[in-house]
Amino acid sequence: MFNNTTPSPLWSYLAYSCCAISILTLPFLPSTGRDLFYLSGYFAFFCFLFNFRYYIHNKKNLILPGLFLTLSFSTLFWLVVYKAPGDYINIYRSYMNMSRLFIATAFVLLLALNERLNLQRKIICLCIAAGIVINLYAFYQSIALRYTRVELGFDRATIVAYILTAVSLLMMQSILMLKTRYRLVLYALAFMFTYASIVFTGTRAAMLLYPILIGLSVLATKNVISHRHKIVIILLLPLLLAACGFIFKDKIEKRIDDAQKNYATLNNSKVSNSIFSRVWMQIIAIRTGNDAPLGQSAEHRAEEALKIIAGEPKLYNAKRYLNVHMHNEVLETYSLKGIWGVLILLAIYVSLIVQSFRPERNAMLLGVSAALIFYGLSDVLFFSSEATITFSLAIIFSVLSLKKTREHANE
Repeated sequence: MFNNTTPSPLWSYLAYSCCAISILTLPFLPSTGRDLFYLSGYFAFFCFLFNFRYYIHNKKNLILPGLFLTLSFSTLFWLVVYKAPGDYINIYRSYMNMSRLFIATAFVLLLALNERLNLQRKIICLCIAAGIVINLYAFYQSIALRYTRVELGFDRATIVAYILTAVSLLMMQSILMLKTRYRLVLYALAFMFTYASIVFTGTRAAMLLYPILIGLSVLATKNVISHRHKIVIILLLPLLLAACGFIFKDKIEKRIDDAQKNYATLNNSKVSNSIFSRVWMQIIAIRTGNDAPLGQSAEHRAEEALKIIAGEPKLYNAKRYLNVHMHNEVLETYSLKGIWGVLILLAIYVSLIVQSFRPERNAMLLGVSAALIFYGLSDVLFFSSEATITFSLAIIFSVLSLKKTREHANE
């Protein structure tokens, strides 16, 4: 097993099996799902170690995993320099967890990018199963348990919306890849099913963005459905949204009313404002980042932020989030890790988009990558272990969803 010029399939089956069980268990047992993901990373690391020459042969396939490793080690370096006990220790702990998870992601992704096994059918079945199971759990919490906002196995409905988006994008694209005459009907039903789950989270950004991501994935799909079927799906989406809007009118109206209240209290700095707090936090992130373009500690950022808030009371709502994050992936990175951290993050974004089109178009990966980028405009996904794992798994499964041709197998 260790002396073959190409890796033994056993390594792949071990790593991917752990990934499969991880995505199925994460929403119910977060710690178990996290441990399984780490285990898949160990298998992938040893596979890389014992087949080093094989995995460094294709230099293009080293870029994306290498960027995840670079982000991980650069964050660890920042932690070594600045980490200290105190009121902001949770920020450091979150980024420590993110760094570990990205090390596992890098090695499993390296396996996936160089995979010779044709796992497309298995991945399609897994993605559909994961989507059904996780969305059904959201329905159960909302309808049977009467949760105001579903939380799955976590305590933050917003993160759940992002997780549901990633898993649902995998499921929706997998349905299009099924060899059945009823796939368009299944696709329409699945859209209503998954969109309802997102409505149950009460996350406005996800309600608005999910249909756009679905449309983007459909338009990017190649050699799976005909041009005529693409047009049918795109024209059908507004009708399906209207049907969902009618069915879940009360829940959607409540979130609209909340948004209107946020606008009404725009100038009242003492009232919690979930929409404009994000704007104030991003202003704080830019200004504190400008003061320390090469990086700084969470404590120093908070100290500078409090000075800014003292001079501009309208930014007061940002104060309560100083021991968490600044609700924008790029600006959060800029405010703590400086310009170098932003460059690494943007390089990952660009690399994911490029990987979505080369060596062949991958609509599933494009949808997941777009979700990661767009949600990062109003939140910090890499601050949450659960969101980080889910999107890492979504990227890995998207890569494995492509059918291996004889050409690719012999590269």
